[in-house]
Amino acid sequence: MPELPDLVYLEKRLNDYLPAQKITAVEIQEPIVPRMLLPGDFAQTLIGAQFQAVKRHGPFLAFALSEDKELVIHPMLAGRFHWNEADAKPPAACALSLLCEESGRAFHYSDDKRMGKVYLTRRGDYQKIPRFNEQGPDLLTKDFTLAYFKAQLKKSRKQVRVLIMDQAIVSCIGNAYADEILFAAGIHPKTFCYQLDEEKIAKLHEAVLQVMHWGLAEVERAARPIEVKVRDHVRVRNRKDQPCPQCGAKIRRAGVLGYDAFFCPSCQPLKRNQFIDWRNLKEAAE
Repeated sequence: MPELPDLVYLEKRLNDYLPAQKITAVEIQEPIVPRMLLPGDFAQTLIGAQFQAVKRHGPFLAFALSEDKELVIHPMLAGRFHWNEADAKPPAACALSLLCEESGRAFHYSDDKRMGKVYLTRRGDYQKIPRFNEQGPDLLTKDFTLAYFKAQLKKSRKQVRVLIMDQAIVSCIGNAYADEILFAAGIHPKTFCYQLDEEKIAKLHEAVLQVMHWGLAEVERAARPIEVKVRDHVRVRNRKDQPCPQCGAKIRRAGVLGYDAFFCPSCQPLKRNQFIDWRNLKEAAE
């Protein structure tokens, strides 16, 4: 899914492109994606509306439109945004296209998993949008305090990677940055929250903020097209069998609640028994 650095970049770029653009035609390629929360037809209701502003809220992007309408997109696992020439071929797996004829451009939403959703609602009415009003604090605000984070960890029986990916607790962290955060904090992804002492909790909170700001800077610096998910800078995510950038040990992969997690077994030792002890294997190989 787009994570916080991706969403901040999208919000900025889309606010460069879309305001004042008038929707003159709508093409729905995947009817499973749009969700109409207003009376009338989805496409017909959008025609003639003008984009005003784009804001992010957790993993959602909300597009304020004229006539008190709002388009809210939850890209979920595989959603992508495109701002292309109107006569260009629509992107692969395109689900929705909004033509802005005056500028000769088209705004596309593509999703090869068809998991994302596009809601058309009244401005500010989010009650019928699942999980919109159930997001944890914005990591870029003062609401994500150490005290708040500590309270969430202390009452949880989850593995720490699962908790920091829980959108209701910590919003906008997905697989990539969860791995990078735990690497920065020196915490194994299978560690349970109750195993973290005060020092480790503080270090994890600091790692969340540090890694998010690092990701923001790297995505902005890359300045790639909005449909590209920038991951060139990651240190452990999808780096299985590559050397750890800190100690040189091989990066490993483990399953955590159905997701692949990447970690360094030396920098992120597990404090309990597991089926495979990567450290012993490393010592035997040496």
